[in-house]
Amino acid sequence: MTNKNKPSVCRFLITLIGMFLLAGVLNLMSSSAVLAASDSLEITGDGVIAPATYTLDQLKEMKQHRCVYSCINTWPTKKWYVGEGVKLLDLLNQAGMTEEAKLIRFTSADGYTVSMTAKELFEDKRYRFPNFKSGSDGDGHIPGDPSGKVEVEPIIALISVEGSDNPSYMNDLNSLLLMLGQRTVTEQTGNLFVKYLNKIEVLTSEPEKWDAPQANPASGIVPAGTMITLSNNNMDDDKIYYTTDGSTPTMDSPIYNWIASRWWSSRSDVLGTINRPIGPIIENTTIKAITIGPGKLDSDVVTFNYRIEGTHSNVGTDPAGDTDGAEGIDNSSLTIKLTIGSQEASINGRVHILDAAPYIKADTGRTLIPIRFASEALGAGVSWDPLTRQVTITNNGKEVILTIGSKEVYVNGKKQTIDCAPETHPSSRTFVPLRFVSEALEAEVVYDPTNGQILITR
Repeated sequence: MTNKNKPSVCRFLITLIGMFLLAGVLNLMSSSAVLAASDSLEITGDGVIAPATYTLDQLKEMKQHRCVYSCINTWPTKKWYVGEGVKLLDLLNQAGMTEEAKLIRFTSADGYTVSMTAKELFEDKRYRFPNFKSGSDGDGHIPGDPSGKVEVEPIIALISVEGSDNPSYMNDLNSLLLMLGQRTVTEQTGNLFVKYLNKIEVLTSEPEKWDAPQANPASGIVPAGTMITLSNNNMDDDKIYYTTDGSTPTMDSPIYNWIASRWWSSRSDVLGTINRPIGPIIENTTIKAITIGPGKLDSDVVTFNYRIEGTHSNVGTDPAGDTDGAEGIDNSSLTIKLTIGSQEASINGRVHILDAAPYIKADTGRTLIPIRFASEALGAGVSWDPLTRQVTITNNGKEVILTIGSKEVYVNGKKQTIDCAPETHPSSRTFVPLRFVSEALEAEVVYDPTNGQILITR
């Protein structure tokens, strides 16, 4: 090839490359169009008697509702959402949803699908938790404060914003968007917010049941210090809830698999500390676990019993709940050590692992501790009345009665007022003001703010 022809060849190559780039841009624009805001919504399935398709203009003419939602995704990260649109239930009722409807399947324009049971959508109450970020910097594996919850309904949003509770930022980029509240302050719902929604199927088929969790090692005799791992078939949207006190786990119990399996390769550096094994097991322990997730029925509750080598054969737990291994302690001379934010406590130097750590309530500045652990460590009896939501502590002729959410307490029948009410922690444990209970049970309390350490002595 002569030098004379080289410029022509270069111009040809540049033109050819330009054509490829233009084709790529057009292709991306075409793909973006597919993922653009949905302009219609089809409602179908054997669970409705009047299937319908609504245009965007028809949806705009319906009554609009604005909702703010607290949300945790499966990374997990906490986010605010605001949306404005039509109530999901209103749409389905307009399409003639029948009483036989069991399962609702949502499909987006890009093929993403989410299934949810009619029960979890319309019978289970869902909330916005204004204080769901309390105690964390957006981390979804740190339980927030469930107080002040506001009931919210699922909507199909025409405009919305992710990551803010300011409605002035709303736009139609993700519409149509399924939005819904949390049943508990720790529930991960971000994966259920379906963007570009264009189809809802209402089905009468019976939902399947989630598989029950498994434990490694399985029940049996184990060396002191053993760590227990839990698993199920997916470890993703399906969350494992567990207890270590013999009580039945619920959605208010601790979550085992905070990070969904879809993110494990991306979060390998923290996976073992967030999806943390249970333990170390240093005394006879009962673990109960259940799988709860969207679109299926809850799994059966499974029980795993562990006995430490060299101990008696019985596994000592209180099936009524709330024990943390404080029973059987010599109470004649006691030093109880707890630390704010730590689940490790000790009684006369013997380590105990709590289901939930002591914490400081932000609005009162008061330290709250798990009632049963502290009271039984001090040799007191504890009883719980679920009807009145009252905790009764008895010790050496003294009776203390506290009511969840109330600042009124009774000591030997005499009413007193405290400045911080007892409350139920997301772990389902009852937490009470440290100093009041300790002083009511004639124990001395010392708190060191430099290291967050609490010493209770008697």
